[in-house]
Amino acid sequence: MNVGNCFPLPGKIETECLSVVLFQMSLAVVPKSKEEVMKNVDKLIEWIERAVTGYPGLDMIVTPEASLNGVGPHASLCCISLEGPELALLKETCKEYQIWLVVGACVDEEDGNFYKNCGITINDRGEIVDVYRKVTPWNPVEPTSPGDEINVFAGPKGARIATIICSDGDYQDNWREAATKGANVVLRLTTYMTPFENAYEITNRAGAYFNKVYVVAVNNSEMDDCYSLFGRSMVVNPEGDIITQAPVGLPYIFKADLYPGICDAIQKQAYMGDLIWLGNHRGAASPDMFGIGKDKQMYQYLRQEEN
Repeated sequence: MNVGNCFPLPGKIETECLSVVLFQMSLAVVPKSKEEVMKNVDKLIEWIERAVTGYPGLDMIVTPEASLNGVGPHASLCCISLEGPELALLKETCKEYQIWLVVGACVDEEDGNFYKNCGITINDRGEIVDVYRKVTPWNPVEPTSPGDEINVFAGPKGARIATIICSDGDYQDNWREAATKGANVVLRLTTYMTPFENAYEITNRAGAYFNKVYVVAVNNSEMDDCYSLFGRSMVVNPEGDIITQAPVGLPYIFKADLYPGICDAIQKQAYMGDLIWLGNHRGAASPDMFGIGKDKQMYQYLRQEEN
């Protein structure tokens, strides 16, 4: 955990193990109607059954962005609703196997906006506990209506989870928003495409390191209507190290064990590891700063008022 860190965590740390399975998927079909979306639901359930057999005791499964209906030109024709049969079936499956599931889907909430690109979390009792709506759609090609909030919610095994989606992770403030709200695990559901392999890795690792969180990045692996979605799903620890990742261009199911309590301990016990605190208390080691330091108000972009 502390490889490359000269300032290890002192004292005793007790934390539970969060077992997360990543689904690096392709769509069963590219749906052009709501009826066809159910084929992707069936495929997802098939993969869930494989995972609970291959990884007994798993806590959570995470799927890629829009893993039910894709993000192509037909997505607006096949949006699901939060009360529809697709999620009802997935909720039953989670309850049956007593697992958490995070699924990407395009959702029509009938609120006067165009559809929203969502990450939906279902707990092990079959209840929807969080619906994240992508706050920074990929302009100019993604026509979804943006959400307005990055939520942090309690997950299993001491996890405090935030979900972001694909291009959200290209903006540093989205990561920091999750971390300052208390997240110790950030899930990033993506349809990252060639030629952005390096950007995908850099932003995942930077998001983890600068904010001292685990990053679970789950990418599609297929050729869609326009792009080559390269895969390389990965899990990154709070030091910015990739602890496991999937290969390029293949469907892949794999597991990682996370220890969310380590992130909590960094914030409470590390001499220098809590970069959020240190950034807000600059120069705290100086005698004239009395262990408090200066706050972050030197950063003009954080002081800018909305136009």
